[in-house]
Amino acid sequence: MVVTRTLQGLPADRDGRAALLDLRLLASSDLHAHLCPFNYFTDRRDDGVGLAGLADLIAQARADCPNTLLLDNGDTLQGAPLGDAAVSDLLPEGSAHPMIAAMNALGYDAATLGNHDFDFGLAALERALADARFPVLLANATRSGGAPFLPPHVILERSLTDRAGRAHSLRIGLTGVVPPQLAQWGHAHLAGRIEVAPMLPAAARATASLRAAGADLVIVMAHSGLGQPDAPPDAENAARAIARIAGVDAVIAGHSHGVFPPEGLARHDPGAAALVQPGCNGSHLGQIDLVLSRDRISDRWTVSAATSRTTPAPGTPPPKTRQPRALRDQLSRAHRMTRSYAARVIGRSAVPLETYFSLRAPCAATQLIADAQRAAVQPVIAADPALAALPLLSATTPFKAGGRGGPSAYTDVPAGPLLLRHAADLYGYTNGLALLRATGAQLRDWLERSASAFHRIEPGAPGPQPLIDHAFASYNFDRMDGLLYEIDVSAAARTNAEGDILHDGPGRIRNLRHRDGRPVAESDSVLVVTNTYRAAGGGHHAAAATCELIHEAADPVRDRLVAHIAASPAPLAPSVPPGWSFTPLGGTPVIFETGPGALRHDARAQALGLSQKGKSPAGFMRYLLHI
Repeated sequence: MVVTRTLQGLPADRDGRAALLDLRLLASSDLHAHLCPFNYFTDRRDDGVGLAGLADLIAQARADCPNTLLLDNGDTLQGAPLGDAAVSDLLPEGSAHPMIAAMNALGYDAATLGNHDFDFGLAALERALADARFPVLLANATRSGGAPFLPPHVILERSLTDRAGRAHSLRIGLTGVVPPQLAQWGHAHLAGRIEVAPMLPAAARATASLRAAGADLVIVMAHSGLGQPDAPPDAENAARAIARIAGVDAVIAGHSHGVFPPEGLARHDPGAAALVQPGCNGSHLGQIDLVLSRDRISDRWTVSAATSRTTPAPGTPPPKTRQPRALRDQLSRAHRMTRSYAARVIGRSAVPLETYFSLRAPCAATQLIADAQRAAVQPVIAADPALAALPLLSATTPFKAGGRGGPSAYTDVPAGPLLLRHAADLYGYTNGLALLRATGAQLRDWLERSASAFHRIEPGAPGPQPLIDHAFASYNFDRMDGLLYEIDVSAAARTNAEGDILHDGPGRIRNLRHRDGRPVAESDSVLVVTNTYRAAGGGHHAAAATCELIHEAADPVRDRLVAHIAASPAPLAPSVPPGWSFTPLGGTPVIFETGPGALRHDARAQALGLSQKGKSPAGFMRYLLHI
């Protein structure tokens, strides 16, 4: 899809403008350690992911426009098993991080960081960046003493050719920003070491500095979703607002995994810089084409027109690839290393661990994580009699259960050997462990955020109504193991799918009780074990951030999960106690959509009252459910 914004009429010689120059910006974002076209969770080829799948698009785009810059917008080093393998003992000492080596081979011109690039800690991040042959920029992160963590901006001097074949020297200013919420999400790694300022003021200061230093144009790599044009300074998603900063000529967005411009959309915000958001995991290549004109009198370059587009990855390898030899060699090495890492056996499961029905009822997959988290904090609780006297809840989530990830984004681990790739599939992030003290009121507010995963259902309405809101990210659907409660989907949700507060009145949580059946009073005090991201309010779970932090540890919850699996002398068979359910609505029919792989678990579907109704146009499997 192409979006065009014309800033002014193209100049003619009689207007005193002698040169027209085309500059192309190519961008990737949120690659999340997807390098090869392979799904290491399922151990199968997947041509829908991977930086390698963009290599031919990059080569073609460069061939069509020699004046080209290639940029990456962060969240590059973490997310797939390759990211874990790169910090394991399998990466030879002195070797470059596979993602960085691949970006070197493709000739990236600059990059910024995303919040997940910090997930392995500062030492691992700095080791990875040391081998980058391109500047990595970050304008709103400083060390505790005030020094920049990375260069805040850079001016690249490039000799570019105009439409008449004449060479010109351009000074191209680049900067990058990351959501300020990183300071909370990564508290266990960053506290006392890194401070993160709001993006909008930082981007404005960097832009002013670049212009004062003689930059002919300014490009901002904003690891941030689109947001609103009037987003507040400390917003998590603010790319549209950054595009309105005076002096900014182009913005690369990311973070929220969206695609802008998408199919069928053709607009730019009036008075704003060109903007592109290239999806995630290598799904799309972002492209901004700028037409620059040079004034003979002022000798200044200005943007006369801007065109944005996103091009989806081909999906299948071309007959003849344009991948550089250095990239092909790197792909081969990285692929072998990652498969070896992912195949390590850590234990066995006596039951399937799947998330197809995790938004219908508690499941074994999330129960296994809940059990591992409980085991991990037992030593902390045992050391303090005051803590030991409190009920312990375990909050976890089905990290892959459709939603924005689509019909293939589910975990499906068969009974049998459990491998490291299965643990990474069950728990895809490297969040640390956190123990909180919460009140009953905070628990209710916490669960209200999760309850926005569903559409509002009108009891008695004719025909089945859709239940699942696929705009909701499944990793925000927290299940509170240790409580009994209902979700009343006939009531209005307190927040929308993105977490914006819609109203402060009564929500959807009903009959909130302790496991023994006692009602949870607003003033009750309980312990909740969760991850550091959620404890900081990540996923717009504001209630979690208001709880008292008792203990946190930077080492990943996933490592605790692996240890829990390995410690079991017998195959695991998590016992799933009663938990949450839907408030009965008189048998109102709804459509529950999940991944087509759910067909492999027909007995569980039937036990949950689901009857198959075929696929949706979007590829989800549709089931009829009466609430």
